[in-house]
Amino acid sequence: METIKNWWTNFTQKHKLVAQFVKFYAFSLFVTVLQYLLLTFLPGLFYNLTDWCSIPCQLIHLNLGPVDTYFAAFAITLFLAQCVNFPMQRNITFKSKGNVWYQIAWYVVAFVLITIVCSFLMGIYVPLCKQFFPPALYNVLITVINGGVQMVIYFPIYKIIFPEGEQKKN
Repeated sequence: METIKNWWTNFTQKHKLVAQFVKFYAFSLFVTVLQYLLLTFLPGLFYNLTDWCSIPCQLIHLNLGPVDTYFAAFAITLFLAQCVNFPMQRNITFKSKGNVWYQIAWYVVAFVLITIVCSFLMGIYVPLCKQFFPPALYNVLITVINGGVQMVIYFPIYKIIFPEGEQKKN
C-alpha cells in the first residue's frame, strides 16, 4: 500500500492537472453511483412510508396536484449529491481554502447554468442517437455522452471556483 501511495504522490507532483482530473472523475463517478442508488430506492420508500402522494402541491397560486414521489426523490437526490460532491471537489481534488460561502454561491450558479446548457445539448444529440441506434445502445450512449459533456464543462469551471491555496487577505 505504501508503494502505491508513494507512486501517487510522485505522479501528483509531476502531473498535477492529470491527477486533479483523476480525482475529479473518481469523485464524480462516486456521486453518480450514489445518485443511482438513491433514485432506485427513494421513490419506493417515499411511496410506502409516507403519505406524500395525498398532499396537494401548490406553486404560488398554481395547483400542481399531489406530490410526486419520483420528483421528491429526484430533488432530494440531486441536493444530497451536491452536498457530497462540493466538499470532495473543493477540499480533496482542488485543495481550495477560499471563502466557502462565495464558492457555494458560484457552485450553485455553475450547476444551474451547466444543467441548462447540457439540457440544450441533449436536445441536439438525443434525437440523432435515437434515430441511428437501437434502444439498448441508445440509452448507454446518451448516458456516456451526457456524462462526458458535463465533465468537459465542469472540470475547468471547478478550477475557477476552487482556486488552490490559501484565501487571499484583503
